[in-house]
Amino acid sequence: YPMFSSRLAFADTPNALSQAKEKRLAAGLPLVDLADTNPANAGFAWSAAELGPLLRRDGIQRQDPDPRGLPAARTAVADYYAARGQRVALDRIFLSASTSEGYAWVFKLLCNPGDELLVPEPAYPLLEVIAALEGVTLRPYRLVPLAGEWVIDAATLTMGRQTRGILCINPSNPTGAFVGRRDRDVLRGFALKHGLALVCDEVFLDYPAEGTVSPGTWVGESQVPMLVLSGLSKVALAPQLKLGWVVTAGPADFIREAGRRLEHVADAFLSVNTPVQLAAVDLLRRAEPLRAAVRARVAQNEAALRAWAAACGQPCSVLPRPAGWSAILALPPGVAEERLLLRGVEEGVWAHPGYFYGMPASTPCVVLSLLTNPDAFSQGLAALDRALRRS
Repeated sequence: YPMFSSRLAFADTPNALSQAKEKRLAAGLPLVDLADTNPANAGFAWSAAELGPLLRRDGIQRQDPDPRGLPAARTAVADYYAARGQRVALDRIFLSASTSEGYAWVFKLLCNPGDELLVPEPAYPLLEVIAALEGVTLRPYRLVPLAGEWVIDAATLTMGRQTRGILCINPSNPTGAFVGRRDRDVLRGFALKHGLALVCDEVFLDYPAEGTVSPGTWVGESQVPMLVLSGLSKVALAPQLKLGWVVTAGPADFIREAGRRLEHVADAFLSVNTPVQLAAVDLLRRAEPLRAAVRARVAQNEAALRAWAAACGQPCSVLPRPAGWSAILALPPGVAEERLLLRGVEEGVWAHPGYFYGMPASTPCVVLSLLTNPDAFSQGLAALDRALRRS
């Protein structure tokens, strides 16, 4: 049909791996999902008894819209950053229905249709979808492993005629790499030189690996125009409640003008429901035990994965994981990611190939969720081992 937008061209053809997965599930055969990063599916969720009182508070029947979000909810977000050593004024905080919606608002704020943003690679492929829906082009810059860390290859930071900003992810998904001091200087210097804004996604900020020192949030940035995104999905393990936020930072005149324009964007949608805003105060205040349980599960599964890689009889290795809840398993040289994972589906395991995230072709790998129940994780590794032997 000619009336459909080309923005949805990415949805036209399912890939071979997705087709194989659907075929196996349709046949009623078991499949261990080692790509599932939804915390609720892994057993990390608020109970109905906990959420019920939070979502039935006085005042949920009335609507008192504020484009930035209810002051009480924004205060809860400000308190979250205060606990991390940064003071954030309430008028710098804009609540959205999700971090994804926050991205869409920022793309609207910075870009006209056809403009472009610089994005890290490897990175989570959702950015490509949101950019396509907003009519924005992405120009990748590379993250490369160096001395056990993923760092920016500064030579790949290049400007186009319609470049408007730089995205970074702190820490990245799936590499888990924080934007450290060296890379902050690289990004800050490039942005200042070319008059660009920085956009930083910090949803995994609270999940450093044991022994890793986090460089902290960017909401305190004062030199360069800055927009920081996060949300309840990861911060409070509550993806079903749909609350994210955008924080403006940088020079005072940018904060003022970006805030004025973001208020118009937010006011056009008013997409955040009142119950979740009222619940956010307690959700953010009480989330740390749940986050600690996730960190413990992730560490347990990572240790199991490293032990499996050492004993599997194949030249596999687990790349360093500074943060987050994904692991990158480097495959033996010459193993084709897609062929291996198609065999994996036949053996009863599902995982993501590295190329989904823009991992270099010279380093074949698969990306695994470390949230998985440990017993299921062990079963998935056994199935992956069978697929590897067939490869």
